[in-house]
Amino acid sequence: MNHRTHRRAPKRRRARRRLIEGLGQTAFYAASATLTGGLVHELLQLVHIRASSC
Repeated sequence: MNHRTHRRAPKRRRARRRLIEGLGQTAFYAASATLTGGLVHELLQLVHIRASSC
């Protein structure tokens, strides 16, 4: 009985670690997408300014 409860803990830790890694990865992708979106927005503004000045 004690052996079983002892073996369950690493599984929980592993699942928690996977969850944390998944959340970190999601946050990273979200930040990358936001940064990329911002850069694209800036580029479009620059193109628009140059096109209207020509």
